Amino acid sequence: MDRYLSIWKRSQFNLLPNPDASSSLIYGEDLKQILSRENCQLALDEITRWPEYEVSPLTSLPGLAKELNLVDVSFKDESKRFNLGSFKALGGAYAVFRFLKSTIEQKLAIEIGSDDLRNRIYEDITSQLTVTTATDGNHGRSVAWGAQIFGCKATIYVPTSCSTSRITAIKEFGATVIQTSLNYDETVEHCAKEAKKQNAQVISDTSWDDYRDIPAQIMQGYSIIAEETLKEYFTRRFRQAIPPSHIFIQAGVGGLAAAITGYFWTYLGERRPKIIIVEPETAACLYASAAEGTLTKASGDKETGKIHTVMAGLDCGEASPIAWDILSHGADFFMTIPDAITGPTMKLAAASPFDDQAIEAGESSIAGLAALIMTATHEDTREVLGLSPDSRILLINSEGIMDQSLYQELVVEDQLK
Repeated sequence: MDRYLSIWKRSQFNLLPNPDASSSLIYGEDLKQILSRENCQLALDEITRWPEYEVSPLTSLPGLAKELNLVDVSFKDESKRFNLGSFKALGGAYAVFRFLKSTIEQKLAIEIGSDDLRNRIYEDITSQLTVTTATDGNHGRSVAWGAQIFGCKATIYVPTSCSTSRITAIKEFGATVIQTSLNYDETVEHCAKEAKKQNAQVISDTSWDDYRDIPAQIMQGYSIIAEETLKEYFTRRFRQAIPPSHIFIQAGVGGLAAAITGYFWTYLGERRPKIIIVEPETAACLYASAAEGTLTKASGDKETGKIHTVMAGLDCGEASPIAWDILSHGADFFMTIPDAITGPTMKLAAASPFDDQAIEAGESSIAGLAALIMTATHEDTREVLGLSPDSRILLINSEGIMDQSLYQELVVEDQLK
């Protein structure tokens, strides 16, 4: 273990138990307004009808599991989802569909389906509509794709830190991309203001004030990841109804983490896995919220106070309130990790030193893997988390290689040194 994993064993991290979490807590009616069996099923029924839909693979990493003295480590690989490269494909496009469907049905007093939109039956209406969002890359790509396939226009705002490759990927779907001189959180606010001026519909994956329905729909789309995973665990992985014991999941504004947490909470109750939320230490809005016991902005870099991380998809200073509603009682631990561990973890996934299947993981998708290795190589944190030789770990490869130049820098070029 020391030969390959000493970097993770030496790296510093912060682990915060959630005093408000308990496996016996009931999933309340207020949370069901955000994520419930019914609205998750609605998303599942719709999205699985799309011709591009395929179940994403659940890859077992037995070599790593053995090295960490665990019975199983599995990686749910979202890097090929709808050929968009990330889990975000399930959320933004679904919310665009729901918006267009609702608009047309209210206008014409009829019921329509996604095939009607794909076939441009109501193009005279949809072509006059514009959806808009702020994004670090992946969510905007999903919204742009949804606008393209369902027949409306899209304007996507990106922060100053957004890479050229991520911008190009969004433009490929015909969207107008506007890069601001602002950070991500400021760009979210800017987008909302511009949407009012332009009479565009915001399709945001973070909520605020009375803007909750669309971010909730996006989370309902993400819940398909949990649905597919649980089905695989129950039918093919262990050949009996044994769910994962622990889920290490990275978080930006918290939409994916809350969707996974809420789904397992809803369906498994007291049998649900322990949830460990992982964030970059310089963009840890959920960790800060857990520490204060209320929704709190990230403190940022210790020296500059700036919110910035190489994990671009997690570069968020403020959590989504509806995500926090679920995570504030549903997550068991909150954890922060340093940026310095990003490159080594990406290389570990790609090189597969333990004879596991190699995984091409982007800089935002390896936080969960890094956190697992860090905690599993320390006896004290193993005990705190309840990690044992019987533990079954679920990780989510939330994006593939979305920034080729950064991947080249962190993985390929560094390996040649």
